[in-house]
Amino acid sequence: MTRVLEETTEQDIDRDHIERRIDDWANRIDALYHEIEGWLPLGWSAARPGTVRMHEEPMQRFGVAARELPVLELSFNGTPSARIEPRGLWIVGLNGRLDLFRGREHYIIFDIADNFDPADWRIAPFSDRRKQQRFDRQTFVSVL
Repeated sequence: MTRVLEETTEQDIDRDHIERRIDDWANRIDALYHEIEGWLPLGWSAARPGTVRMHEEPMQRFGVAARELPVLELSFNGTPSARIEPRGLWIVGLNGRLDLFRGREHYIIFDIADNFDPADWRIAPFSDRRKQQRFDRQTFVSVL
């Protein structure tokens, strides 16, 4: 099981590895957003109106350019009501994290899969990360 600590301390990490990890992260985000768009209940819509800049320490160390990753905005009857934004890829114990904001509520969505494996998304309230659940249609709709 490759995690951030092992990955960032290995001797054979190179620019190509970092770039492949970023591409994998961008693809997993895109796939997750597509899945979420398919889960939206009646009255809800999704848009990708902006981006967040990704330029984490491993990228800087290996001279990899910053990357823009999409933000997913969720609207109910035309009113923006929630947003999901990528937070980071290299997070100890995870394979990437996104944050979901809905009013005053804040959740984290995170992947517990090994590097380059299919995503295994979970969600938890930011205030109590021990209350994690599998991120699926049912848990997503309950957050909305």
